[in-house]
Amino acid sequence: RCAAAQDDMAVEQMSPGVLATILLKNAEEKDASKREDIVVIDVRDDDWKGGNIKGSINVPSWRFPDKLEDLLKEHKDRKAIVFHCMFSQQRGPRAARAFSQALASKHKDSKCKVYYLTGGWRAWAATYIKSEKRDLLIENLDPKVWG
Repeated sequence: RCAAAQDDMAVEQMSPGVLATILLKNAEEKDASKREDIVVIDVRDDDWKGGNIKGSINVPSWRFPDKLEDLLKEHKDRKAIVFHCMFSQQRGPRAARAFSQALASKHKDSKCKVYYLTGGWRAWAATYIKSEKRDLLIENLDPKVWG
């Protein structure tokens, strides 16, 4: 337990509210150069179907180890990267730690901050599925899955 708790300290959590604020500002900003340079990586597997954070990239957890090098090359120079899964209890934090450790060992000069989303997709959906700004925060929503 202590080792797992220590690992979690290496990667910070980002709340749904903070991420939503960033994504909404980016959606409203016409000048792309003024948008916050952030990417969201969704590591849900089959549970990805039915909706996702708008603009997120799905990299199923079972494929993540094989995709890590590509993700590093593509995102090492971003300001921030946020990982999540359904609840951000296992897959999301594990992917965030793996990315953070690989970033630190292979790209020491990178300024990219690595986070995992507090509460994962479940917290995101519960917070924003009925929001008037839902279309700016959620895409591919299937009401049959999420009601």
